[in-house]
Amino acid sequence: MFNKEKNSEVRSFNIIDLVSQILFSLIITLAMLLLAPSDAGVVGKIVRSPVVLILNFLPVFLTGILFQGIFGRRRFALIFNTIFYLILFTVHRTKVFYRSAPFRMSDIGLSLEAFKMSQNSFHPDVISIIIFVTFFVFAIFISHFFKSEKLKVRDRLLSILSILIGSALLFNFVYSKDTIYNSLPLMGNEYNLIDHFNSKGFNFAFIFNLKKSFVRAPEGYNKKEMEKIDRVDHGEEISVIKYNPRPNIIWIMGEAFTDLSENPQFHFSKENDPNYNFKRLKNNSVMYGRIVTPSFGGGTGDTEFDVLTGALTIDCAPDESFAFNAIKRDVSSLPSILDKIGYKTMAFHPGYAWFYGRQNVYPKLCFKDNYFLEDIENPEIKGGYVSERQFSEIFINRFLDAVNNSDEPIFSYGLDIQNHGPYFYDKYGENLPYECDSTLSNDAANNFGSYFLGVKDMDIMLGEVYDMMMSLEEPTIMVFYGDHLPGLGNDPSAFDEIGIKLSNDDLGKEIEFYSTPYVIVANESGKGFLNREKVEVKDGNAISANYLSSIVLDMLNYNKVDNFFIYNSELRKKLPIISRNFIFDGINTYPRKDVKGEAKELYENYKKYEYYRINE
Repeated sequence: MFNKEKNSEVRSFNIIDLVSQILFSLIITLAMLLLAPSDAGVVGKIVRSPVVLILNFLPVFLTGILFQGIFGRRRFALIFNTIFYLILFTVHRTKVFYRSAPFRMSDIGLSLEAFKMSQNSFHPDVISIIIFVTFFVFAIFISHFFKSEKLKVRDRLLSILSILIGSALLFNFVYSKDTIYNSLPLMGNEYNLIDHFNSKGFNFAFIFNLKKSFVRAPEGYNKKEMEKIDRVDHGEEISVIKYNPRPNIIWIMGEAFTDLSENPQFHFSKENDPNYNFKRLKNNSVMYGRIVTPSFGGGTGDTEFDVLTGALTIDCAPDESFAFNAIKRDVSSLPSILDKIGYKTMAFHPGYAWFYGRQNVYPKLCFKDNYFLEDIENPEIKGGYVSERQFSEIFINRFLDAVNNSDEPIFSYGLDIQNHGPYFYDKYGENLPYECDSTLSNDAANNFGSYFLGVKDMDIMLGEVYDMMMSLEEPTIMVFYGDHLPGLGNDPSAFDEIGIKLSNDDLGKEIEFYSTPYVIVANESGKGFLNREKVEVKDGNAISANYLSSIVLDMLNYNKVDNFFIYNSELRKKLPIISRNFIFDGINTYPRKDVKGEAKELYENYKKYEYYRINE
């Protein structure tokens, strides 16, 4: 009935296992170098220092042994290890192209979102496909020469145990050490993480950055001190505000909205101007300027986090990205402050409720009436996402319905997502007509034409919401801004072709890389509620995205009901810009990781308060 001999383990780990794992690890390491998303030629990608090669080879070799211990069979482990790394390297390359950011541990939590989005707008990278298929077929062919029986259970367990212990030791004493990482050559800008990954190899850079995947309390953090700062009773102020009239608040973030079309190289006919209504709002605004966002080409949820909580993604989120992942409990925020003073809080995101975990995060931010794609009876899709036309219709109808059926003021928050990238002709089946002084490649011309068409649709939506607000007798204010710049291709990007070289070389370049416009407007009865003199920021100037809410709260005189936003408002006056790599105190600019003097003390104290607000 049961053949013990047939099912018994028949051999031990041997020299052929070792040789085969070394050979395949070398092949996989070569694939990693070739798939690196850099401008270097083939030779430049492969030729590295011996230390870089060894540090990138070892993880592949160790996981190969681990998989053989887990699965028992050499050939299956070799093929599985090859597929595992080829997928990892290809995903990294693709993310760099579309997001200008490397693949990191926290991105795994967004895998479902990325898969769904790619179905709508993925434009395949031919080089990745060729390299992936070539190395995969080669691995399958070579693996035929390394067939073998199963390993003994003893040898499998010893392999697994040895790899786990060895990996822990290597991580603690080699891969996590700043001295080793910083001693390796860097080709490019020290503030550009992609250059680090390209120079030091994906495997080593990925593992080194794992320690940033876990948010820890800042040095010197004391929970009791933070509780003392945060727990001040504002009941009297809240009662006074609730007793007095309050304006409705419309708050909209536009997917990849920018004023890029206003670059002097571009020319549009009047009817095709992508920023026609936005310019109209600026001309009638109470305030306008730029916000420095935490991401480029994507990361909508991170800009949401910064604006709504007043905290910084780069301080609070694993891997300094996907900040919504850090929200595990109810968090004080702009909507929770408005809820305290009697506002009805509502949110509309025309994407799936699980994008960035919004169905769980929005209630924790105190949005009490949430509306997602699943709630739309007949979605009207354009470019792979709900159209701006339908977004406008739903947003306006929900807002007016709430205004007409509530005795309290309304805070209506919305995100439009039709113009989510990437951008190419097939996204909309047409481009917005324009002229450009630079000679553009076909890809760049389509990138711009497709992107501008989406911006034009968004601008029409913006005009409709603005006109609706201006027709109301109820006092109403409106805040509108973009979440990040669009990703417009790579090697070269469409930005390069019009002479805009996006980089992190200095604060000015970083603002160009990571900033979008914002505008604050109000109808006639709403303007009286906004005291512009209470805000020190001058029109047109840039501030960090995490200050946008305190600016509005200051003008409304609502900031006084929340200690953190009071703190945020004071910090804004002293450190108006905290970007990914720099801190600006109004006079001096410092690297964010090497701040000096009073700026250092201010920033360190703020990080402690941020940690308390998000985690305690």
